Amino acid sequence: MKLSTLLTSMAAVRRKAINMLISNENYDQLKPMYPLLVQQFVDDYNLMHGVALDIGSGPGWLGMELAKITHMKIVFLDISQDALDTSKENFEKLNVDNDVEYIKADVHELPLEDDCADFIMSRGSIWFWAQPQKGLKEIERVLKPGGVAIVGGGLGRYLPDSMRARLQGSIKQRLKERMETRPNPAEFKAMVETAGLNNYRILTEREGGGRWVEIRK
Repeated sequence: MKLSTLLTSMAAVRRKAINMLISNENYDQLKPMYPLLVQQFVDDYNLMHGVALDIGSGPGWLGMELAKITHMKIVFLDISQDALDTSKENFEKLNVDNDVEYIKADVHELPLEDDCADFIMSRGSIWFWAQPQKGLKEIERVLKPGGVAIVGGGLGRYLPDSMRARLQGSIKQRLKERMETRPNPAEFKAMVETAGLNNYRILTEREGGGRWVEIRK
């Protein structure tokens, strides 16, 4: 698939994705994965203090899991106010002490200062960005020197094999029902390479447990 065709396809499903971002059915099915994926991030990047952005946060599962095991300030950022309201409701039930902020914004134009985030994570959101290259450059812009961002999609490395197979089967079935596709590894690589990032690497399935780009500054 040509890159231009891929981007057109991604833009076409973006509106549908926004409406589905806070679907309890979709997120509940993946709930066992979130703590394991966040633990992988904490282990890989030695996370404990600073500011963490959860971009395309949906109901907030990633940010909530990060709050449980670090002292980081959690910033939930989503284009959907309904999603942010849900993440706020969910976060307030955690009884954790982390500072928290909720920002309604588009990843293509983040209302944030340069060099403000120590860690940025975005899982499953990039597939629906109208201009993924622009979104990646915005993430690079707001990342602090010495910080790291991880953007893409997948189940991570820590899932047991049986759970991985079950969730992968479920994800494929939902994509088929919605008549959606995801970029293959070569297409994902081409998309990232045209973003003009200064310091990045594309993680293999073995390294990241999915399709991810790791951005450093």
